[in-house]
Amino acid sequence: MERKFAVVRWSEGEDFGKLSDIKTDVIRGYDDSKMDQDGNPFATYSAVIEWRHGKKQRGGWPHYRGTVIFVSATRFETIRKLNSLLKEEEPTELTKRASVAPQKYGDDSDCSTDIETQSQQAKKSKAPRRTDPAEEFLKLYGQSQPSSDNHNSPTQTVVELKQEIKDLKEENAKLKEIVLQDVPGLLLSLRNIIDSAAPPKRSRVEPTKALPALPGSPPQSRSSSPCATSLSLPRSTLSSSTSVSPSLTASQSSKVEIHPGTGVMVEKLAWAYAINANSATVFVRHLLTAVFPVEILLVSNLRGNKRGGGEARQPLDKNKLDAIYSATLEKWPGTQLSSIGSTINAKITELRSKSKNVGVHTAPH
Repeated sequence: MERKFAVVRWSEGEDFGKLSDIKTDVIRGYDDSKMDQDGNPFATYSAVIEWRHGKKQRGGWPHYRGTVIFVSATRFETIRKLNSLLKEEEPTELTKRASVAPQKYGDDSDCSTDIETQSQQAKKSKAPRRTDPAEEFLKLYGQSQPSSDNHNSPTQTVVELKQEIKDLKEENAKLKEIVLQDVPGLLLSLRNIIDSAAPPKRSRVEPTKALPALPGSPPQSRSSSPCATSLSLPRSTLSSSTSVSPSLTASQSSKVEIHPGTGVMVEKLAWAYAINANSATVFVRHLLTAVFPVEILLVSNLRGNKRGGGEARQPLDKNKLDAIYSATLEKWPGTQLSSIGSTINAKITELRSKSKNVGVHTAPH
């Protein structure tokens, strides 16, 4: 048989702490599996209940939270349960004042004893007074502080909290200053890599020095011109010679993986600089220059496509790109993949522009 009636105790609202008998259909999301066969809950069953008292408002009945105590298939059972609960919560009846014999018929000692007994019974019969939660909080935490003036303890607490906030701000400023001290060195290293990646243009008047022959290549005759010797050197040799620098070799011992399982490692300083970025775009830009050498970025783009009549670019390493995408989505969830790709191409275009400007400034006029 379906149990349609329930006894609830209101946890909030105008009937806070009171008991009511209601229908189970006014209990939002009522779950009968939480009640046993006798109608009692297995555990404390708290739910949101419609408070149908008075006139129905325009927006509907108000909802308050309450605890389901008992359910039954008949209202008779719920009323009987409600009456038993109310009878249990009724305060004990006050004991009748004991009769006291006139003073002239008894001793003074007996009279005093009766008066004391009467006062004790009156004290016991009084219902316990509900204390203010704020007063209990102040008594509990105000006495725990070793202060002679209890009324000054809240003020002292506010002062201590303000001082703690000030100390935390100073510590945060020091940490930012420590991070910013390492950033100029990183920018200088990037500038040196960009400068070394762009081959300087030589004038016709300036004599060119012959470059050393590559290992395994046939020896060149002295009659060959220096220009021919310099042109015979492959571009890959230039890129490899510029990519291996003492600063990068020395920092290989302090690297971190940008995303677990990818095997893509970057310098710890570059990683710290990237994770302190305030947006996904800045994060991708920093991570791109940390993962790929600049000389690789200058001759590549995201997918290796060819734009217009320009030369075809080399595609970037797919494993490293996937690591950058995964690290970005982990740090900035919800970032669109197209936005990450656009940021990578924009950064590569910016590096090419800077490389051309460096080449123009280094060329003699």
